[in-house]
Amino acid sequence: MDARQHSAPTRRELVLFGLLMAGVIAALGLFRWWRHGHVPVVFFGIAAVFLLAGLIAPAALRPVYKGWMWFGERLNRVMTFLLLNISFWLMIVPTGLLMRVFGDDPLKRKWDPEATTYWEGPDDQPEDLDPYRNQF
Repeated sequence: MDARQHSAPTRRELVLFGLLMAGVIAALGLFRWWRHGHVPVVFFGIAAVFLLAGLIAPAALRPVYKGWMWFGERLNRVMTFLLLNISFWLMIVPTGLLMRVFGDDPLKRKWDPEATTYWEGPDDQPEDLDPYRNQF
């Protein structure tokens, strides 16, 4: 693992990991059975191994758990990088370009040489405070 060493998984975490993996693999087996029409013995066999190991000997799942967590951390780094880049390049950059093309300047950063000040007065506040008392 990297610098962020994790503590050893507890017995409860290993039991839950075994049950979760058994459930997910069994669900994938059921989906494959429904989709292709034949019983996927391998899926149900692996699910049974996880179920029994999780209930009887959860310590046997420790290496699988550590490997799965290692894989999950790497996948997390890759997916975070990809999703943030995709959202930046497909949403933020086009929005900025469109704002530049149409001359929109929401922060009012354009230089006005004739202006004596850039100060803007505050918006008018309502006299009646009742809408603020019952906001929901």
